[in-house]
Amino acid sequence: MSTVAPWYLRAGAPPGIVALLELGLRPTCLDAASLHGIWTPVHGGTHVFRPRRPLTDPTLTGRTAYPVRRRKSEIITLGRKEQLILHGPHLTAWPNHDPVPDLDMVLAHAARCLPVEKAAVLFESAMHRGKLTPRAVEQIVASLPVRLRRRFARLRSDAESGTETLVRWWLESRRFPVTPQARFPDGLRRMDLLVGRSWVIECDSREFHDDPLSYAKDRARDLYLTSRGFRVTRLSWEQVSLDWESTEKMLLGILRRGDHLDAPRP
Repeated sequence: MSTVAPWYLRAGAPPGIVALLELGLRPTCLDAASLHGIWTPVHGGTHVFRPRRPLTDPTLTGRTAYPVRRRKSEIITLGRKEQLILHGPHLTAWPNHDPVPDLDMVLAHAARCLPVEKAAVLFESAMHRGKLTPRAVEQIVASLPVRLRRRFARLRSDAESGTETLVRWWLESRRFPVTPQARFPDGLRRMDLLVGRSWVIECDSREFHDDPLSYAKDRARDLYLTSRGFRVTRLSWEQVSLDWESTEKMLLGILRRGDHLDAPRP
């Protein structure tokens, strides 16, 4: 399969990854992050990379494709539908023989490729799931160009879902007062996001969306907070990931009223 290393395929090997390896490519960015067990936002195309050397393959639009030096990734069309988003690392050889690159390289590619809030999802998910320590993430960010380092100054390790990260970064970027993982009045539990003084936003993750036990616990949390004078809004994965334009308009309408600045009134 590969001129670089002999790999033995198991029955459960992802077929998409096998196809990339046969082309002399390896997954990175969002696609490799998901293979590392990281929560990944919705995206199109397949993110890949290779060392800085030409690769001629008739399936890659019938021409020699080179890693790009532009800021934006090159997009190569495979067939009619599939697109390969080609990253261009400054390497002359593969960093190792693993089919999936190490997570630090994957995140460094993501930081250069994605909108900052989507890259932040990968960084914060990696920390929350114990894949990387906060110190390891700091080292990855420190290796980035200065213009990118500043963008990731707001990374946190306590975000419990990618939807929470996306909503928090949206609020912070618009300078709305938001406290992540604020404690309940009982001091035992935490809210996802406390906006201002009295508006609680709980962000559902797709993983737990249909869990009956989680559903019951969530409603008990909402009732408790409402009894204490908080207003609770629960956002689903679909509202954040698939219907954000509509969700954003409604959130802005609520924020412009300014009710979130009032103290809770039990």
